[in-house]
Amino acid sequence: MTMDPVDQVVADWARQRPDLDASPIAIFGRVRRIADLAADGLRGFLVPHGLTPASFDILCNLRRAGPPYRKTPSELAASALVTSGALTGRLDALARDGLIRRREHPADRRVSYAELTPAGRKLIDRVLEGHLDREEALLAGLDPADREDVERALALLERAVRKAGPTA
Repeated sequence: MTMDPVDQVVADWARQRPDLDASPIAIFGRVRRIADLAADGLRGFLVPHGLTPASFDILCNLRRAGPPYRKTPSELAASALVTSGALTGRLDALARDGLIRRREHPADRRVSYAELTPAGRKLIDRVLEGHLDREEALLAGLDPADREDVERALALLERAVRKAGPTA
């Protein structure tokens, strides 16, 4: 069996620093590589639709909210994959593109909402279908039991990393 690049890194460290256990690289190196591959694929998939991963995430976030497909910027920042600082610019761009509209709260002018427009909903429904088809194709080499094992292992890893905390 040939070594993949992650196996090679672990083997190199074992030769160069046999006093260290480089085995965590086998997990975290693969997680990073998978995340990078998935992110690159997502970016490439979204370009023809005029979207970025951040704008896609905002549109998905609003669509998942259900009718009337709206959230406050604070709610979006709490559950989106963008920082609150980047959120305003993203919302402005989506509004310029006619995919969302800004709404003020009827009783409290300090509260505003981002809301999907019909065009935004139509686009995100279409793009999401293609995105899920693409991700399903990426997982096609795994049988259902393997998929469950991977999902369970990744959930365990995430819990362990969260439990260890940011300073670990």
